[in-house]
Amino acid sequence: MDDNTGERYYWEHLGLLHNPDYAARWTRKLLAYREAHILPHDEGRGEAGTLIVTRDDEHGGIDTRAIADLIRDVLTA
Repeated sequence: MDDNTGERYYWEHLGLLHNPDYAARWTRKLLAYREAHILPHDEGRGEAGTLIVTRDDEHGGIDTRAIADLIRDVLTA
């Protein structure tokens, strides 16, 4: 939670989307977030919070610069 604005943030890092069971669970979890009025950052802020979603690349690595840029974008929006 941002103490200055009261905005709540939720962060999900998706590391195994190549696994069909994991991907299906993520789909259900994303729906639950939306039903709770928590929207992904790229869809705008939800009434109950903003969901930050990061993903592994196709080789299982992460792009730390892209994640840093995303966080900066979220916090300055």
